[in-house]
Amino acid sequence: MKIILLAIIVAFQFCHVSSVSAESLKDKASAVIKEAKSTNKKAIKLKNEWRDVRKLIKAAVKAHSEENYQKSMDLAEEALNQAKMSIEQYNKQKDNYRFLDD
Repeated sequence: MKIILLAIIVAFQFCHVSSVSAESLKDKASAVIKEAKSTNKKAIKLKNEWRDVRKLIKAAVKAHSEENYQKSMDLAEEALNQAKMSIEQYNKQKDNYRFLDD
């Protein structure tokens, strides 16, 4: 009887932890997607958006809607990283002559 009761308690412990971690992963993924979108908007205003950032954000949103939160977070982090690098590239090269912007 004690073994069955212990097994039930352990089973409920694991069920509760997995649902909590899934919710927190969902929230983290949506926060990273939101940050990637806002950072990419800054890059667009600077006219220095990188080619694949929108594609990565779109794929992250799709994975998020399919409840694949880990993939969504990975794609959103990559998009955020590329958006930040495009802004950094702009800041490093803003004083150089850009003949395509004329």
